Amino acid sequence: MNNPTYNEQHSVARGKTGAIAAAIAMLTSLPALAQVPFFTPGNLVVSVEGNGVVGSSGPYGDNQAAPLTLFQFVPTGTASAAYVNSLVLPQIASGANSPVSGEYGSSSEGTLQLSGSGQYLTIMGYGVNAAAFNSNPNSYSPAPNSALGQSGSLTGQTYTPVPRVVTLIDANGNVNSSTALYNIFNTNNPRSTYTADGTNIYVSGQGTSGDNTGGVFYTTTGSSSATTITGDDGGGTESQDTRTVQIYNDTLYVSMDSKAGSYNRSYIGTLGDPPATSVFTCTGVGAGCPTGDGTIGPALMKGFGNTGGTGRVQLTGAETNGINVSGDYINLSPENYFFASPTVLYVADSGSPKNTSAQNETPYTFCGAGGLQKWKNVSGTWTWEYTLYQGLNLVANAACSSNTSGTTGLIGLTGVVVGSNVYLYATKFTIADLDPTYLYGITDLLSATTNPGQSFTLLAAAPPDSNFKGVSLAPTIPLGDVEITSSPSGLSFTSAGSGCAPGTYTTPVTLTWNPNSSCTLSVATTQTVAPGVQYAFTQWENETTSATTTDATFMVTAPSTTATYNATFAAVPVITWPPHAAIKFGSALSAAELDATASFLGTSVPGTFVYSPPAGTVLLPGANQTLSVAFTPTDTTDYTSATGTTTITVEPGAASGPADLVVTHVLKRSGGNVVVRLTIANRGGTAAANVVLTGVTVGSDSGTPLPQSLGTIPPGEIAQATVTVPGSVGAAGAPSSLTVSGTYTAGTFNSSSRITLP
Repeated sequence: MNNPTYNEQHSVARGKTGAIAAAIAMLTSLPALAQVPFFTPGNLVVSVEGNGVVGSSGPYGDNQAAPLTLFQFVPTGTASAAYVNSLVLPQIASGANSPVSGEYGSSSEGTLQLSGSGQYLTIMGYGVNAAAFNSNPNSYSPAPNSALGQSGSLTGQTYTPVPRVVTLIDANGNVNSSTALYNIFNTNNPRSTYTADGTNIYVSGQGTSGDNTGGVFYTTTGSSSATTITGDDGGGTESQDTRTVQIYNDTLYVSMDSKAGSYNRSYIGTLGDPPATSVFTCTGVGAGCPTGDGTIGPALMKGFGNTGGTGRVQLTGAETNGINVSGDYINLSPENYFFASPTVLYVADSGSPKNTSAQNETPYTFCGAGGLQKWKNVSGTWTWEYTLYQGLNLVANAACSSNTSGTTGLIGLTGVVVGSNVYLYATKFTIADLDPTYLYGITDLLSATTNPGQSFTLLAAAPPDSNFKGVSLAPTIPLGDVEITSSPSGLSFTSAGSGCAPGTYTTPVTLTWNPNSSCTLSVATTQTVAPGVQYAFTQWENETTSATTTDATFMVTAPSTTATYNATFAAVPVITWPPHAAIKFGSALSAAELDATASFLGTSVPGTFVYSPPAGTVLLPGANQTLSVAFTPTDTTDYTSATGTTTITVEPGAASGPADLVVTHVLKRSGGNVVVRLTIANRGGTAAANVVLTGVTVGSDSGTPLPQSLGTIPPGEIAQATVTVPGSVGAAGAPSSLTVSGTYTAGTFNSSSRITLP
């Protein structure tokens, strides 16, 4: 077939920046802020590591950080697939949302799954900008290492930890990556994640040899930590790694292919029915409890491998895949799996097992049994019926032959049952990390127990410098559900009211509100998402209404198309204004001291600064005096006003000697006239008696009233006077001059300076 090109459409994960508020609105049959869905029900979505269709950032080397992209395809059964568009997961933090990257070439990452409700795609990645990591990878690792998968996730270390991030993507292409988990999968790969409801989340992956950061963990959306489910199941305090985690029929399943710790394990097992939310304990006769650690670890699905859980199997003819033969001993290497029914299971086997237990048997091979395996549950025992492999052009892996490249099996898998047929879609597993990767389709008869001889159809090839990883059906938003978003994304809100899915959530999220419910959405006025990163609420908005209260009430009258409500926030600039060195009494405040700056996430924010006290002010002697500033941004849509303070010390003037009068000034325009406020400071050691202000001239115009008697100015004190000059002196912004003169007992004082008219 002709493979599609990838330049038709390209969308980058979007995050609006704008204003914030709350509204009172009626939800009718017309959707609020209706969005055209990015994904179409029934389409396929493939996760892609590397360039995707961006083309400007790569190429990427093996194990480097790279963006993750989602490709959407329209399938025609399993005969062909047409490329539609792509969505690049965010590379920049937004609100509580993290950037999301993958390790290019990783053989075990990128699993893509639908949530239990079908509302979200789920994928795991690393919470770091790819370019930032690649520019200095050693700063993210406990030991020098350029591989993203070897980045550390432990807090409290000398390196910058990289969280392992759960990402939810809805049908409109909105991305929630607020679940950034630390202290799991340390220096190793996050592999998969699953959520039944968008709130309760399971994650699976690999940790460091000898530690307990691998396996399956439970967490909730927006969390930064997780609770272990598999526990220390590798022997001692070590955990074994796991692969794809999912829930089917209220049972938690996980695939394993591991030689970590003291025990080899390769099988699909269960972790509770209902799913466990803490360490799972395997109990009961015939429950398939793992060996070695007794009741800790996934319970083997009966029949899937041997009773030891090693996945060592002697092949029958139906189980072979064209490169192994009947009678061979192999190890299973299950990656992803799809339940077509409670009794029919399809397994994507990589054909490249990590388990080594088959070497204890004769004849044995490490080639594995790569391909798409069909398993059927007969009277409580799972039986391997046959392997679908035709059309994959499988090769034996390097442990079996001299091959160093090629396809050994499959990694990604999804399917859909239509009548008596099962339409299955898979991505390939290759020996070399950067081998070309493909999307395949195949149709199987649900009731078949013998291999029908069907061949896989090549549906699409990954573009250059890209790898296909996981595959899933597209997400949908059920009619009547509401979508809550924010600008920017990744901020929190609360839904309240009977029938309104009450709770606190992170945007974007879809909620099911019951008909005839009165639902209230609330946000905090200011939200701090990281040190120095704040957003201030502006408004709630829908298709017809916007308002500026933090609570918004919406009446749900009947099921409808999806409605969207957006809370808009503006960024709060960070005012940077460090304390300055002390100044001498008599020195006026100037730009040297009044030099605050405004920025947000390291970028300067243009605007105006109003200082209090203003430039030209002479402060009395004193330590740690407070200076204040009010900042108004030029862009009042994306940013809010902000304030800041600093301190300054004014040291006393001379402690002895004659009077020494110093004049400073502040100018302003009032009623068209120029108002001159003068400060006369005595920084000498003797009082200045009978001080008289005799002359104030702006340009050639004199101020009034004059003369002015200011009395006596003691040492270290000030006196102030105000005169007015007619506006005819000049227009605002025009250059001019200011001359001041006066007398005191035994002396005179004067000042002359260039000025700009206010």
